[in-house]
Amino acid sequence: MDSPQKSKAKSMTKAKASDLAFWPFSARAALFLAPLLLVVLAVAWGAARTALGLDTASAGWVLLGIVGLSLLPVLLVVLSGVASTGGSVELGAVKIALTAAAGSQRGLAVPRNVVPQLGISLADAGGVEAIASLRNLRGTEVVIVDLEDGHAWWETRLLLLCAGATRLGRPSVVVFTAQQQGRADQFIGWARPADLLERLQESDPHLRKAYLEASGQAVAVRLAEPTPQTPQTPQTPPPPTTSALMKELGLQGMRPMTHPAPRNELNPLLEEQLLARSMARLEALPAEIDVSRLHQLFTPVLHTKALERTDDDAVWLRAALLDEGDYVAFTDSGRYTGIMSGAAVARAALLALLPSDAGA
Repeated sequence: MDSPQKSKAKSMTKAKASDLAFWPFSARAALFLAPLLLVVLAVAWGAARTALGLDTASAGWVLLGIVGLSLLPVLLVVLSGVASTGGSVELGAVKIALTAAAGSQRGLAVPRNVVPQLGISLADAGGVEAIASLRNLRGTEVVIVDLEDGHAWWETRLLLLCAGATRLGRPSVVVFTAQQQGRADQFIGWARPADLLERLQESDPHLRKAYLEASGQAVAVRLAEPTPQTPQTPQTPPPPTTSALMKELGLQGMRPMTHPAPRNELNPLLEEQLLARSMARLEALPAEIDVSRLHQLFTPVLHTKALERTDDDAVWLRAALLDEGDYVAFTDSGRYTGIMSGAAVARAALLALLPSDAGA
């Protein structure tokens, strides 16, 4: 049972906390109100802008203010939590929370050269192994390409990975790691597949030719597919049969690739199958990618900055919140540990700063 002095101290502490409370409602209410404020303020600004004839005025600062105001309830909850703890924020706890969140989105490692063994050519059986890897990556946001000691990846096979990712929209990010100074999995940088694809084509006219050739062939084959739902009229000649067009394109005997069993329907990865076939001739003397070559090819589009776990907590958190990139990479003594979108970093930091009873 508490003594009268302890009870008095507790009541004084509660009174002090209530005096410092910046947000009198629950944290859940703040999280609900923030997006609602954003929508209401944006609609109000849009209506006022039209009514006042400000359509040509720059809305940058106004929109920034709207976002800031919409986040005000969340910030007040954070300030209330800080005030209730005597003004201290456990930066280390925030750092741990962010690192754990990034680790959960580390990404899926791609087998070296997109296929398990270096000796398998992209042309074998229509690039079965390479295409199987691409098929498994379609639902992945982040993939990891480990250059290892510089002999694990060829430019042709990185092109195949980036071409498929660009066309399908996934994966969204390619993270590069490598062995450096005897340490494996060292973070080198990350980039968008579309940017990598463009730089690879610019670096070698043979790669560009193979890519354009495969793309053209795939378009032609898709256009030749019969469309039963479209009625034919006497004035409209029927489209050429797939077999006839395959012959014109020099793809005789390739139907198992374009219409694989057992469904015998058009291959959803047709472009990549044809690209693998077109690039097979370039692999007699394959161009390997090491760290030096990676920078030579992709420096303009390669994001090399990362948040290092061993940095000071305050410096680390400030860098996390001020990073303006689409994604933020995380490392531990240089070793890649994970990656998050910029929006996810800010959201995770705010959630980690909320008091422990934020759900109340």
